[in-house]
Amino acid sequence: MQRCLLLLICLTVTACGGGSGSGSGTTVGLSERPSNSECLAFSPSAEVQLTPVADSLSFSSPLLMIPHPTLNQVFYVVEQGGVIYRLDLATDSRTQLVDLSEEYSLATCTECGLLGMAFDPDFATNGFVYLSFTENAGGLTSFVARFESTDNGESLRGDGAGGLERTNLLTQQQPFSNHNGGHIAFGPDNLLYVGLGDGGDANDPGNRAQSLSTRLGKILRINTDGSPANNGVSGSVPEIYAYGLRNPWRWSFDRDTGELWAGDVGQNRFEEIDRITQGGNYGWRCYEGFERTSNSCSASGPFIDPVAAYGRSEGISVTGGYVYRGTNIPALQGNYLFSDFGSGTLWALQPQPGGGYERRTLLETGRNVASFAQDRDGELYLVTFSGLFRIDPVNVDVELPQRLSETGCVQADAPWQPADGLIPYRPIEPFWSDGADKIRYMALPDSTRITLDDSGDFQFPRGSVLVKNFTLAQRLIETRLYLHNADGSWSGYSYQWDEAGTDAELVSGGRDVDVGGQIWHYPSAGECTQCHTAAAGFTLGLETAQLNSSFTYPQTGVTANQLDTLAAIGVFEEPPTSAQRSRRLSRSTDDSAAIDARARSYLHSNCSHCHRPGGTTQSSMDLRITTPLNATGACGVAASNGNLGRDDALLVTPGDASNSLLHLRMVSEDSNRMPPISTLQADTRGAQLVADWINQLPGCN
Repeated sequence: MQRCLLLLICLTVTACGGGSGSGSGTTVGLSERPSNSECLAFSPSAEVQLTPVADSLSFSSPLLMIPHPTLNQVFYVVEQGGVIYRLDLATDSRTQLVDLSEEYSLATCTECGLLGMAFDPDFATNGFVYLSFTENAGGLTSFVARFESTDNGESLRGDGAGGLERTNLLTQQQPFSNHNGGHIAFGPDNLLYVGLGDGGDANDPGNRAQSLSTRLGKILRINTDGSPANNGVSGSVPEIYAYGLRNPWRWSFDRDTGELWAGDVGQNRFEEIDRITQGGNYGWRCYEGFERTSNSCSASGPFIDPVAAYGRSEGISVTGGYVYRGTNIPALQGNYLFSDFGSGTLWALQPQPGGGYERRTLLETGRNVASFAQDRDGELYLVTFSGLFRIDPVNVDVELPQRLSETGCVQADAPWQPADGLIPYRPIEPFWSDGADKIRYMALPDSTRITLDDSGDFQFPRGSVLVKNFTLAQRLIETRLYLHNADGSWSGYSYQWDEAGTDAELVSGGRDVDVGGQIWHYPSAGECTQCHTAAAGFTLGLETAQLNSSFTYPQTGVTANQLDTLAAIGVFEEPPTSAQRSRRLSRSTDDSAAIDARARSYLHSNCSHCHRPGGTTQSSMDLRITTPLNATGACGVAASNGNLGRDDALLVTPGDASNSLLHLRMVSEDSNRMPPISTLQADTRGAQLVADWINQLPGCN
């Protein structure tokens, strides 16, 4: 049986492409990319799983599931036919709130019926419940009506004549039986938002989505009494908040930012995700997705592009979801999740450091996904025609091998040797590790690639493993594995080598050990995350500026540029750009290099993973080498969180290292020393370099 780090089924072995160079005679260190089917963090068939909820109960065409405003584990499931159930997930039991089909002549067309439900923000005091539905009332008509519950949502109040007490807030005639929209929700402004499609038929024949004289093809915003909110869109319909939509099917507000995200169903080419803003025109019928349609269109825009779009090879009817703000799946924090009613594919849109979003597949559900639900804790659910499901992290009984020789990342019979699928690398300026020497490897799942962000940081595919061996006095003492897990998170583990150097054992928690008279610290998994920050891209030392150097590859004995080699063997999705290749760190021990380049490279490697925008420190310093000195927030700046009792000291005092806290913390012998974790020995050589650099600084410019 093949060995995997997490004891999961490994990827199928596939041939890896190779090459001898860039095509222009460039020397490269490896002739081909090694196949890796053993040193893996996971089986990447899915990032999440669906856990059935209330699976002992059946529902008929459920379209919506919303939480009770104040009660945990209580939801309302809305069926298209008119029934609303009050569902208690704690007991897997339900009661019927109402069957609207017994009260009104609900329309029964494919896109008609009971379509939306929302609770008043002041439900606890006024008991107001809002429903959206289509009714055969003098023709097909969309209604948004207010009802009242006097028993905390167990029933709706009657009118005293055998019916329900109902107040119509919005009435809209529908020209066709499709594109009714019908979703309703309260925004963070406590106003009621209503989504209506363009009224139906192909190509929006009445050009209703672009017209400001009709509510169709719009997101509307009204007060709780039905009067228009102050929307500021010029036109004859004051309820219009945004327009140019074909059929907005499920939209939601980001509970952290208040942003409105919507899925807009396409016609026959593209489905799209839009971020809705007040007064925005989203292009239909002039545009579908990012492309101009063949429809006649006199509107001049400006049109707002979708955040993302996909074609009919991937789905047929988008189902909008939510920005994930729960805690069960940390790697999805801030991602927008959505699906498709036809294909059932569950996707995430992940924000990218340089702007925009990357779409990736989380799971092929194989289900008709009608909508998403969000509970009071921010966890997400899927409402499908085949049941209700909670979106959970992949449920794997993770048990790392206790012996390094069993991980698949080393030779089983000679664990001091790397497995065949590993690729060695060496950064120009290594991170200080209490004087230890390090040998590093990367292991990627077959058929995957590394992408480079704008700054040149390596973005590894899930399932990748980074391997690092530590030696002191030529004795192998530790091997660390850094795993990119199935849910997108990273986790680190340490293996301690035995005295004989024959194998290494997994370290549980942190550990300090006397190694030849030096106390060596084996970090815990939690400590790893404190240095491997999200702001720094998790992987330290793996960036174009660090690997833009020559390296002698032990497999071949060939010395070549690492970026050239990785590009030649097909490791990169796209090769480094000329701008990325123009950046290169200097080795701090290279006396032939300028002292400014050496010191800034040292600080970039050893400090900037925390000291940068979004880093984990309370300091506002930005010590990346690409940040000009006068913009680092260090030069000529007083400390904001402690000055070691030196009231006259600045973070960096040009010309005076003895009054520069950046240097003083590096040589401190107490808890004030930097870096604060995972190292017990001060880097005196590095500290002297920083001192020499500060002492020769004429100023901060």
